[in-house]
Amino acid sequence: MPNLHLAFLWHMHQPFYLDWEKGWLALPWVRLHAVKAYFDLPYLLSQYPAVKNNFNLVPSLLLQLCHYEEGKTDLFLELSRKPANELSLEDKAFILKYFFSCHWETHIYPFPRYHELLTLRGGDHPHDIERALNEFSERDFLDLQVWFNLTWIGFGHRQEPLIQELISKGRYFNEEEKNLLLDLHLDIIKKIIPLYRKLQENSQIEISASPFYHPILPLIIDSDLARRNLPYSPLPPRFSYPEDAAFQIEEALNYHQELFFKRPKGLWPSEGSVCPELIPLVANAGLSWMATDEEILYKSIGRHGPEVLLKPYLALHEDSQIAMVFRHHDLSDRIGFVYRDLSPKEAVSDLVNTAKRLARESGLENPLLTLILDGENPWEYYADGGKGFLTRLFENITNDPDITSVTISEYLERFPPQEKISHLYTGSWINANFDIWIGHEEENQAWELLGRTRRILNGLKEAPQEARQAIMAAEGSDWFWWYGDHFTSLFDAEFDRLFRGHLQAVFKALDKEPFIDLFYPIKKPKPIETEESPVAFIKPVIDGRETFFFEWIGAGRFLPSTVGEAMYFGESIIFALYFGFDISHFYLRLDFKEKIFDSLPEELQAVITFCGFKHKTQVMFKPKAKDITKSLILVKGPFRLYGKDAGEIAFDRILELAIPFENLGFVVGEKVNFYLEFLENGLVRERIPRTGNILFTVPDENFEKEMWLA
Repeated sequence: MPNLHLAFLWHMHQPFYLDWEKGWLALPWVRLHAVKAYFDLPYLLSQYPAVKNNFNLVPSLLLQLCHYEEGKTDLFLELSRKPANELSLEDKAFILKYFFSCHWETHIYPFPRYHELLTLRGGDHPHDIERALNEFSERDFLDLQVWFNLTWIGFGHRQEPLIQELISKGRYFNEEEKNLLLDLHLDIIKKIIPLYRKLQENSQIEISASPFYHPILPLIIDSDLARRNLPYSPLPPRFSYPEDAAFQIEEALNYHQELFFKRPKGLWPSEGSVCPELIPLVANAGLSWMATDEEILYKSIGRHGPEVLLKPYLALHEDSQIAMVFRHHDLSDRIGFVYRDLSPKEAVSDLVNTAKRLARESGLENPLLTLILDGENPWEYYADGGKGFLTRLFENITNDPDITSVTISEYLERFPPQEKISHLYTGSWINANFDIWIGHEEENQAWELLGRTRRILNGLKEAPQEARQAIMAAEGSDWFWWYGDHFTSLFDAEFDRLFRGHLQAVFKALDKEPFIDLFYPIKKPKPIETEESPVAFIKPVIDGRETFFFEWIGAGRFLPSTVGEAMYFGESIIFALYFGFDISHFYLRLDFKEKIFDSLPEELQAVITFCGFKHKTQVMFKPKAKDITKSLILVKGPFRLYGKDAGEIAFDRILELAIPFENLGFVVGEKVNFYLEFLENGLVRERIPRTGNILFTVPDENFEKEMWLA
């Protein structure tokens, strides 16, 4: 039996969630994974000093951990801190929508009270949220605030007296207990970087890096490189900034030096994405090795099997070279997706037996089996957070004389590469191509906006710090991951907003006006459910008043204050939006919240965007204008109508608007989506609905009859 050298590389990563306007992190995943995997895995490893591991720590994650250490916060933490008796209607809707965002089988179902709250809420559709708002008590909301943050606590702190007491108590928590729990979150975060630093100082782990904000380096070098593995996909206008790729690497290494007092020797290129042109950049940065997936190796040399995979290589390009190791795809994925359904004994037995079989089949004297996977995401799906599996794994490695756990650098120092790769294949660890991040209409639009924004800068080193940070963050892979049809989540719209927010921040740092396109969502909205849909023709008097009781009966109604359909931006300007029609006109009514409306600037602008089958029409007006009719503008392509030529509008107690379908340009039977935006100084203050559009069909004379028969 050859001596198997086993290298685990745990990849720890989060995108840069900074909301530039609010100054907080918009999503909680850095904090929630921190109190679980970011601490648990190295903590457990420290109890097995004979076992060596590798950790890839992405600087954008480390930067956000430091944000918490500096006293900064995230939106979910702020809403968790807020006393339950002070929660607004919008706060409650948000909490009901998003405070069940976890793996239910391991985070909710084992805990009766949390499960009870989920059952009480039901689904996350607008009508479910509206019903739950009426049924949840103050105690229910307080318990939900606690349980959402409690079940993320990993095994490294599950035995803390506070955690044991809260789990045992189960319900009817108080505000003091809640705040002690949230304080513990922040205390755990403060332990994480020192823990990794200590393990590295003890030579038990090697810490490698990824480029700072996790960009797909080959696409930053030249987006047209995607054609090498996607020859027939439509691509965006060319984006080619190899200097940005080099800078993302250099800044990552500098940040690691600052935090860990040691410069990394290894690089995990984001998503294992490589190309020949990357080799000089990595070598010039002083790195010794980089890693990617086995499929890249097989496509590079035209051979496959354990005898090919279980050894390092020297990749060459022009006058540069870099050592490379390649992950075993299947065995790495078993840890992430298969072993969670097995007992720890069965899982570890399968891993060890498979590893030893591969070593024997390789015929190599000192085979290296490299297992690379997400270090944070798998453990949410293990019933015990992975403790049983990892404990048994580390014990087995400690006691097995045929297995030597290694850091990648120490293995390469003892057994340097003997075989060369002269033509490194271009691709990623997913299907050996870049299909996830480029080629779809939404992805290409994002690349185009990134390119247009990047062109206003000269070199990154010369740019103002905030502009440099924002454009580098926008180059990150995660935004493109969520565009297109491959993946979706509750937070699609928020990822879209954050990406465009990074680009807007570039302009702000340069004191320039952002492109108007940056204020429009890239993610294609889906029609949303309204509280009430139009069921009859209406014919309101456009005078800004509810002239008679039945004036708006039969109209559709949307209540932004009662649905948790989007990320939290504060209280809505309006109570309700009504919409309807007769055979010739579209009608809109807005009921404003007086106190908020009075505080808004005189130049506040409202923009309604209608999207039909073939064209888009916008209707604009200023609600606080002295003569609101004069502020009314309709824009359809190159054509504009003003004032009474566009339609009728009035504002007294309510705002009422009537626009002829002829002016809008939509025909009978055409499906039309629309949304409303309020702009302050050219910036979107509020979008209604926050995500998605409201849908209606232009009616014919049989509309009411069809509604009656429906």
